[in-house]
Amino acid sequence: MSETPTGAAETDPAEPAGEGEGEAERRGGIGRAVRWVVAMLACVLAVAAATGAVAAYYARLELLTTDQFVDRTRPIAEDEQVQAAVADLITSRIEEAVDIDAITRQAAGWVGTEDPPEYIRDLVAAAAESLRARIETEVNAFVASPRFLEVWDAAVTEAHSSLVSALEGENAGSLVADGNTLAIDLGHVVEVVKERLAENDFAYAADIPAVEADYVLLDSEQVPELQERIDQLQWAATWLPWIALGLLVIAVLVAPRRWVAALVVGVLGAVMAGAALIALAAGRERFVEQAGDAAFAPLTYDAFTSDLRGTYVLMLVIAAVVAIVAVAAMFMRRKGHERVGRTR
Repeated sequence: MSETPTGAAETDPAEPAGEGEGEAERRGGIGRAVRWVVAMLACVLAVAAATGAVAAYYARLELLTTDQFVDRTRPIAEDEQVQAAVADLITSRIEEAVDIDAITRQAAGWVGTEDPPEYIRDLVAAAAESLRARIETEVNAFVASPRFLEVWDAAVTEAHSSLVSALEGENAGSLVADGNTLAIDLGHVVEVVKERLAENDFAYAADIPAVEADYVLLDSEQVPELQERIDQLQWAATWLPWIALGLLVIAVLVAPRRWVAALVVGVLGAVMAGAALIALAAGRERFVEQAGDAAFAPLTYDAFTSDLRGTYVLMLVIAAVVAIVAVAAMFMRRKGHERVGRTR
């Protein structure tokens, strides 16, 4: 029998040579797979957070920032259909305050008979129509003038603080959320028209009291929903951008191949931006369908979503550029490795 030399290492014939190296490779492969899973999950969540952050930021900017809100409502005030509706509203409020029908009955009574001749009735009716026409003419002239836009902007600016309280469930101003409607009080327009009528020697101008003239800015089932989600909106607009940034940093640091992570972010970003644009278009149709006044709903929706739509278009372009650059970088890197391999 042969003896094992003293000091020689004993080996287990059942253990194949190089098993330690194989175990290290397996552990390295598992670690790499875990890194890819974490990186891809971070990419997906980062893009989703960024997409939501854009919507939340613009919703807060458009609804809760006074200057921006005034800018968004100005195109509404400049629309001819809206001006016509406002003129009708103001005219009806003034006619109700003056009570032309009561004036007509008084004029008929001055004749001294309960049943005046037909020509007297015609004269009284013509005088009443003249009063209505004068009020309507003055109101239309004012609403079509640049001064109306100034009054509108002033009313919206004054009302903006009450918008926030309305969305939080407290109606403490001239912008009132009541059920499905969001209305702005244009009573100041009546005051200005009253002054104009007095300057033009309208006999009944002094009889026009201070009245409310609520113009419905928004009539939709989404108003109560917006009131319920204002706190969520505030949170999302504040924290989602930071969450998205943090997740992107994690994806870049963890991904074994960063250009692949960039490609995933680019593709997902383009898909999410495209989906957001489709959702905005679908939301427009839903908004118009649910609106109490479908004639003005598209104007209101477009006024408050135009910048958001433009930002998602920009996001789509940037994401596509990132994806193209990532593909180009991976292609150039592969070509570089092939050239190095041929030179060896």
